[in-house]
This record gives sequence, C-alpha cells and structure tokens, in this order.
Amino acid sequence: MTHRDADRPPAAPAPAAQRAAVWALRCPGGRRPPGRRDTEALAARVESRVLEPGTVAFAQGQVPDGVWIVRSGTLELVSGTGRRRVVVGVLSACGIAGDVPLLLGRPAVCTVRTLTTVQAVFLPAAAFHTLLETSPALARGWLTVLARRQSRTQETLAQTLTGDARSRVARLLLREAHNGTVHYAQGTLAAMLGLRRPTLNRVLKEFEREGLLTVGYRHVALLAMDRLQLCAQEDNS
Repeated sequence: MTHRDADRPPAAPAPAAQRAAVWALRCPGGRRPPGRRDTEALAARVESRVLEPGTVAFAQGQVPDGVWIVRSGTLELVSGTGRRRVVVGVLSACGIAGDVPLLLGRPAVCTVRTLTTVQAVFLPAAAFHTLLETSPALARGWLTVLARRQSRTQETLAQTLTGDARSRVARLLLREAHNGTVHYAQGTLAAMLGLRRPTLNRVLKEFEREGLLTVGYRHVALLAMDRLQLCAQEDNS
C-alpha cells in the first residue's frame, strides 16, 4: 500500500453489503432503526454466504470463526453423535449462531450444520468483537437479543420436558409450524424432544388417525390446530 493509498478514506460498502447490514440490524426485532454509523461499520465487515445442505458451519468442541445470521433456510444445532445425538435447536430466518461461544471465549457445545440450503450473513470473529467494543448501541442491542433468546430457551425447555409424549409432540409441532407445516424429518423431531423414534412415530400415527395432521416426506402438515392445542394442554404422565 502506498502513502497515497493510506491517506484515502475507506471505500463505501457495496450496496449489497449495506442491505445485508440493515437487515441484520433489524432482524432481532429492535424497535429503533439502525444508525447510519453502525450500519456502515457492520456493512464493511459482513459477508453474504450460501451453504449447501449438510454443511457444518462450526463443530462441537471448536471455537467458531464467526457469527452466522440466517436469512433463509434452516440450521440444526446438534450435541452428541449416534444414539446420544440430541437436537438442541433449529434456527430459521433471523436465527443466530456462534455469538455465545465467541463471547464466552469457549468452544461450542454443539455442532451447527445446515438442514437445507442456507443463505446467511456471516460476521468474522475479530470483526464481531471489534464492533461490540466500539459501538455501545450494537453492544446494547446484542444484549437484548441474548436476553430474548435465553427467555425463549427456558420456555422451550419447559414445554419439551414436561407432560406425556402426546402433549410434548403437540407442543413441538405447534411451535415449529410455519404456515401450518413443520418441515423437519421425523428423526430431527424425535431428537428435539429426546424421544425414541418409535415413540414419536406412534404419536404421529395416532394424531393422523384422529385427523389432526398428515405425515409426508420430511414434513408434517397440521390440519386441526385448535384440537392440537387441546392435546398440547394434556398431561397424562
């Protein structure tokens, strides 16, 4: 780099990066629009990436190399392998992965990989730390996001671990449905609930016979949401 190059102001972020930054800042649901300064700082550092199905974003036991914010598609958070495999969570649009281990300075407790083709905003680890250290507004916003996620996690745990198999399956289906359909394989659903696959299959078949849903390849279509709500409130354990 020449002395003249060093004296030049940094180039303005490309329009696509600007749009990605605005989207990423609005995605968590903040009420205030992002400031221009924060938007430009983020736009200068984010990358738009596309991950094919089955791609590992980062692995359990490793420190992520950055933060992923899902724009479209689905990420799966998995702990363990084989019969001990447990799906910790599933992230769709606006889901965030990688920030917690980076903030804690610890390896990830789960593997994050794609269930479908995923379009995402990627923020490298060094840039993530720099933005939080230099922008109080971004740091406060990220704390709010973490608090909301913690609250949702506690609610999800309570719904997942209490009740009999029927009520737990009903609650999961209602929570994960988008436009009346749950787009996960039965193995993923069973792992999310900590149920054996045959137990999940039995409950789904019962619901199907009762006209509450139909089961297809890697999806479950909900037909009677009101009746499923009643099942979710049952507790025969």
